Amino acid sequence: MEKEALVPKLTSLRPFTLKDDYVPFFIFIVVLLFLGVFTYVVYEQHKEEQNYVPNITIPSIDFTVLNITETRLSVKWDLLLRIPRDLPGWYMCLKGNFQFSIIYKGVTIATSFIESYNLIPRWAQLIRVSSIASEGDMDGVILKDIMKDIKEIGEIRFGSRLILPDCRYGTTGKMNYACDVAMLRFEPGSQRNATLFGNHPICRYLR
Repeated sequence: MEKEALVPKLTSLRPFTLKDDYVPFFIFIVVLLFLGVFTYVVYEQHKEEQNYVPNITIPSIDFTVLNITETRLSVKWDLLLRIPRDLPGWYMCLKGNFQFSIIYKGVTIATSFIESYNLIPRWAQLIRVSSIASEGDMDGVILKDIMKDIKEIGEIRFGSRLILPDCRYGTTGKMNYACDVAMLRFEPGSQRNATLFGNHPICRYLR
């Protein structure tokens, strides 16, 4: 009886190909792309957080007709601005001056005096502001349209702009806000007093 040779059998090996060299390279590229996308997303999110500025709302507007004739008009706006708790100290200076403008059909017809304020950090607060305009502040077409709104329609719409001091590092020093158009309705049988009707206008920071 012949004895089997005690020599291990050789197993066949998979032939070496060039693809084996590319696998680590492809993995490296995929990881690199993933890191690039992740870094971009984080950067954009951080950028958006830096650009974010809280909105301001106008909970109250009183419009008073001081004098009205066929050719003369004098009116007054009394507004209440609600400053959100995350605006004072973080974006808006705690002390400073601000200015408010009234816009009718895209035309600025009244601008308040430069008003001063003093805010408490991390508290929502209210700021009052008033502005007066007369026929000398408006052109003939605007004057006629406002008189028509008062006498015939019984309601009137105004937009507004707001300028506040900006305390963020590296900024221009001013924050410009544009506010939604507000609809004011006159009291029944009155052409003297109108109040805010509908949703409270929101003032948004202009980037």
